[in-house]
Amino acid sequence: MKAEAKVQEKRRKKLISPGRRGQTLFLTVMLVVPIVQWAIFWLYVNIQTILLGFQTKVGEWSFNNFKMLFYELGTAGSNINTAVLNTLRYFATNVCVIMVLALIISYFMFRQIKGVRAFRIIFYLPAIISAVAMTTVFDNFIAPTGPVGYIFELMGKEAPEFLADSSTATSTILFYTVWTGFGTNILLFTGAMSRVPMSVLESAKLDGAGMGREIVSIILPLIWPTISTLLILNCTSIFSASGPILLFTSGRFDTTTIGYWIFDMVYNYNSYNMVSAAGLFFTCIGVPFIMLVRWLIEKIPAVEY
Repeated sequence: MKAEAKVQEKRRKKLISPGRRGQTLFLTVMLVVPIVQWAIFWLYVNIQTILLGFQTKVGEWSFNNFKMLFYELGTAGSNINTAVLNTLRYFATNVCVIMVLALIISYFMFRQIKGVRAFRIIFYLPAIISAVAMTTVFDNFIAPTGPVGYIFELMGKEAPEFLADSSTATSTILFYTVWTGFGTNILLFTGAMSRVPMSVLESAKLDGAGMGREIVSIILPLIWPTISTLLILNCTSIFSASGPILLFTSGRFDTTTIGYWIFDMVYNYNSYNMVSAAGLFFTCIGVPFIMLVRWLIEKIPAVEY
């Protein structure tokens, strides 16, 4: 039996062509490069940070950081609790508002409305201008002494301080992120739509398809690879979605997010251990969520053209 097994093994090796061996070697080398890069530039760099989550400030091994984190998350009104809720609001805004509006705007640009080139520049301009300049202009615009305050005075009402009130500060920053968040999405969507064959659209028009049917049955399926890619990229930032918190409020008035909370804990309190535990916890939640979203997206068949 052993002799027969050896003979079969030799035959199998002979059947493997040199080209197949070369392809296997090439794929192995190509996989080794990113694995080594990940081990050196991510694992080696972050291993100490990961271990900090299981240590106290004096270096003792403990799970107290996770206990404190869970306690803060379960306490209504706590700083980390507010940060999580605000972060999820930014994530939902990016996915449900900015992407949808960018898709609609891109479609009208694709249909060559009047002034399409000017609109393309206007929507992409906030992505070019410095964030410091944009936030300063926006802050002065909505200030009680700015144009918005002047409008309230004309209406006989007292001008509110949108960024200095807990009930309006986060909503105001969310509005700012929507106003300045179209650029990249529009650029990608219009690029994908420009590849749609005009013959398909003309055929649909001859068949009596209206604008709504054209979007749902033709445009969306044909640019689905671009949409799915953006969805997955947005999902990877579910716990890092944020707005310019530091430039607007520095986390005051219940505007903090997880990203700013991490910055604040490290910069002002040197609390590396708590931040490390929080990072591990949110990673353990985020990775399965991303994999689930990717699995669901891959269930939708892509259209090739």
